[in-house]
Amino acid sequence: MNLHVDPRMYMNQSESFNSPGTAGKEDGLRNAAAEFEAIMVQMMFKSMRSDEPSEGIIETSNAQMIYRDMLDGRIAQELAHRQSMGLGEEIYRQVAQIQDNAASSTE
Repeated sequence: MNLHVDPRMYMNQSESFNSPGTAGKEDGLRNAAAEFEAIMVQMMFKSMRSDEPSEGIIETSNAQMIYRDMLDGRIAQELAHRQSMGLGEEIYRQVAQIQDNAASSTE
């Protein structure tokens, strides 16, 4: 079964990158980096789940697999925003540096 991950599914309207509540480009970039980290963590969970034996004591239904994917997505999002693994912060740091270099070279 191939369930594709849509990051928009995990965002509230208040967490939108273009919302007026953000303090600027830095907050938008931080949010984007954290969401990317959440997607990567969810992919890691999905990869780990694929290594579980498919045969077990209790059969897994399609609904259980969908619920497990949703749960993994929510856990990944919470991990990325609250207990970052450092991937989002590193992405933010590198992209911010590239943007600063591009801005300074155009001046």
